[in-house]
Amino acid sequence: MRSTDRISRTGSIRPARRCRRRCCLAPGSRWNAWPRPSRSLHASLSVHAVMITYDPKNWLRILLDFPHSPVFRTLALDVVGAGLYAALVVWVETDYFRVAVPLGPSLLSILGIILGLLLVFRTNTSYDRWWEGRRLWGQLVNISRGLAHQLDALLPVQAPQRAEYVRLFEEFPVALAAHLRAPRGTLGPHVPNDIVQRLSRRLHADIAAGQLPREATVALTPLVVQFDDVTGACERIRNTPIPFSYSSYVKQFVILYALVLPFGLAREFGYGTIIASMFTFFATMGLELLATEIEEPFGTDRNDLPLDQIADRIARDTAAILTGAAPDAGPATTD
Repeated sequence: MRSTDRISRTGSIRPARRCRRRCCLAPGSRWNAWPRPSRSLHASLSVHAVMITYDPKNWLRILLDFPHSPVFRTLALDVVGAGLYAALVVWVETDYFRVAVPLGPSLLSILGIILGLLLVFRTNTSYDRWWEGRRLWGQLVNISRGLAHQLDALLPVQAPQRAEYVRLFEEFPVALAAHLRAPRGTLGPHVPNDIVQRLSRRLHADIAAGQLPREATVALTPLVVQFDDVTGACERIRNTPIPFSYSSYVKQFVILYALVLPFGLAREFGYGTIIASMFTFFATMGLELLATEIEEPFGTDRNDLPLDQIADRIARDTAAILTGAAPDAGPATTD
């Protein structure tokens, strides 16, 4: 990838357009063609990159939205298949052979307890990964604001470097999001590292030129290092998926339980076993599907982290701190 190529928010590479803004670096710099993020970042977002927002107290709205939920749409055919399988088992056991399979409720209870424990651990592990990713991006917001406040207090009011710092603050979260969304194993330049390196060099150049006091190194260097800390922690989540053997075992156990369940219920519930089997399959496989969806928090699915909105928040806040003029407001997001 050329240094002038553009990285989109989904990680794809597009030819860069030369930035004509006054905040660009001097001609000849390898960053002078880096695209400035749009002032209205949310206008270019794909709908799949916007996190679902809802009112948790509006139970009726959530209930009415059930047929449109991603879990229901994904599992609808599978649930129907589980119902047809249960109907076949009931027919064979009660109407054809008329012989009950000796599968007592105690065995089903034991299997249900084991399955419940597996699903609880599975969903907790996935949510921990999702929440740690959100915590790291919240930390990135705080680091960016903190460094911007320090620079605002130390730089002269009319210093031209302010615009350059604003540009770097805007570029970093966009580059980090694209880096985390790129497919695993993708080789190419580490753009977030390059931006942090450029930021560090800019700080030291301003200190050497007397634009910043030398004592500022003690306060500013730890903040710059924290950009690398956040990047490394996010990469750890992205590059370390849930072990395949564990994830596949949970899925296999759910399917095995769904296959065994109708044999234990057919004699007692008759064709009511169909409803029980369909509901049980939807509940158990739905939890596994939810865990699978949130275990990779940096993607562009509807339940992934709203990285684009957070990047927009960083751009607007740092611009407001350093220049007093924030970009156009995007969708609200919490930090």
